[in-house]
Amino acid sequence: MANRKATKRRKRRDARITEPAPHHAKTSHSAGLPPTIPLEIPTYWSSEQATAVYEIIDDLRERIWSIYQTKLQELMQQQRQPAPIDPLN
Repeated sequence: MANRKATKRRKRRDARITEPAPHHAKTSHSAGLPPTIPLEIPTYWSSEQATAVYEIIDDLRERIWSIYQTKLQELMQQQRQPAPIDPLN
């Protein structure tokens, strides 16, 4: 049974999103959604449930990086640079 679950997870993990969401699928804050959604993590998950969520987040992180790598690197570089010093102060 455990091998079957692991195989299903691997298959799900290998599935990749190849097309961006259509423009009409994007929602705005005016659509009745709050600006943020609080995220509470249950403390009662089984090891398998926690692993599944971790794998989904890892896949999401990889996918975002594959699309936005250059922009993210540029932003991180800008954020690491010290603030300019004002010579008048």
